[in-house]
Amino acid sequence: MPHTIEWKPGQSFLFVCYGNTCRSPMAEGLARKLLGEEVRVESAGLAPAFEGAQPEAVEVMDDLYGVDISGHGTHDVFALSLEDYQWIIALDAYVHETLKARFPGLGERLFLWDIDDPYGRPRRAYAQSARLIEYCMNKSLLGR
Repeated sequence: MPHTIEWKPGQSFLFVCYGNTCRSPMAEGLARKLLGEEVRVESAGLAPAFEGAQPEAVEVMDDLYGVDISGHGTHDVFALSLEDYQWIIALDAYVHETLKARFPGLGERLFLWDIDDPYGRPRRAYAQSARLIEYCMNKSLLGR
C-alpha cells in the first residue's frame, strides 16, 4: 500500500514514469480532477519518446474518468528543476531508483507507486494501470 502524503493546498506534484506517454499523463489527469485547483500537478518521463499521450491512455482516461489528456505534451524530467515540486511520485521501481541516484537530495519528497507500464500492451492493460493509479491516489493523497 502507498504511503500517505501530507499535502496542503498550494503545493505541487510531479508524476514521473519512463516515457511520459502512459502512466504519468494518466496520473496527472486524474490528480487534476481529484485535487482540483488546490495544487499544481505536472508529469514527466526519464526518456520521453513521443509528443503526447498514447491513444490508449487518452481513451481509457476519457472512458473511465471523463478526463481529457489528449492535449498532453511530454516533458523530460532531467530538464525540470525538481526543487519546484513538493512531491515527486515515481510510477515504478526503476524510475524511483533512477531519480534517487540522480537527485539524492529528494529524500522524503520522493514516493514510489509501483504501476505496471502498459505501453505496447492491449487497452485493458491501460485500464488496469489507470485503476491502480486511482487506488494509489485515493490511499496516498485523499486518505480514502
